[in-house]
Amino acid sequence: MVQRIEVTSENPFAPAFPVGSAISDDPVQIREIIGLQPVKASMGSSVLATGRGEHFQGSSVGNRNIVLTLGLNPDWEDQTVASLRLLLQGYFMPEQWLKLRFFTDDYPVVDIEGIVESFEPNLFAQDPEIQISILCHQPDFVEPDIVVIKGIVPNSLTDGDPIEYVIDYQGTVSTGFELFVTATEFKPTYNDRLIVVNQGPVKYEFMNVDPVSLDADWRYNLTTIKTDRRVETVDTDGVRNNLLKNMLQPSTWPEFKPGENIFSVGATESGLAWELRYSNRFGGL
Repeated sequence: MVQRIEVTSENPFAPAFPVGSAISDDPVQIREIIGLQPVKASMGSSVLATGRGEHFQGSSVGNRNIVLTLGLNPDWEDQTVASLRLLLQGYFMPEQWLKLRFFTDDYPVVDIEGIVESFEPNLFAQDPEIQISILCHQPDFVEPDIVVIKGIVPNSLTDGDPIEYVIDYQGTVSTGFELFVTATEFKPTYNDRLIVVNQGPVKYEFMNVDPVSLDADWRYNLTTIKTDRRVETVDTDGVRNNLLKNMLQPSTWPEFKPGENIFSVGATESGLAWELRYSNRFGGL
C-alpha cells in the first residue's frame, strides 16, 4: 500500500512536496492511483511458413501512465482550496518534468520520472478533487540508493580461477550496471584483455574487450544500462576513448536478473581494482 508520495519539481528552488494518504492530515491527500501495475508488454512474432504456431521475434515495454486523484484538505487558516490548487499547479503543470518518490509498505523507497500530461480539477464539487495524468517514458521504479561493490581483478585469463561474487539482486526487472576498472600501486599500468562475466539465474553473459589500456590517468568504464550503453576508457580530464571496436564477439551487455547472479572481472595480470554500481529496479508497485 502507498503511504505517501514526494513530488520534486524541475524548479530547483521548489522543495519536495509531500502528498499523504487519504487517512492522513496532509493538506493534499491521495484518493486513488492508477498505473502502478506492471506495464503490458508488446510481443513481436511472425507466422511460420509451415507447421503450427508463430516465431517469437522480441518484446518491448512502453511508457507508464500514472493517474493521481488528489483530494484537497485545507486548514482554512493558512490555506484554502484555491491556494492548494495553485500550489499543485507549480508541480503538476502540463508539459512539466517531475519526479515522484513512493513510500510503500512492501517495497523500498523508489523514484520514477515523468512529464505531466493533464491537470484537471473538479471546481464545483462539494469535496474538491484534482486528477493528474503523468507519462513516464522510462516505466521502471528505481531505488535511489545505489548499491556499490568493490574488488580486485585477478589473473583469471592465463593463470588461475576467477574471483566470483554472488549478487542477490532484489529488483523485479533486469538492470544494467556501471563498472569502473582502475590501475593501482600494485598494477600501475595494463594493456591487455579484460572480461566481465555475469551468470544469471538462467542466462550467461559476458563483455570481452581486447586491448584495454590503463594507467594512472585512464580508467575503464563499462555501462550496460539500456539507455546509456558504453564501453570506453576515460581520462582524468573526462576525455573518452570508445572501445566498441575492441569488443570480441560474441560479447553482450550483461545485466543483473532478479535473484542470484554470479559476477566476476578477469584480466591477464592481477592487481587492478574494480568498482560496481547498480540500482534495484521494479516493474510495478
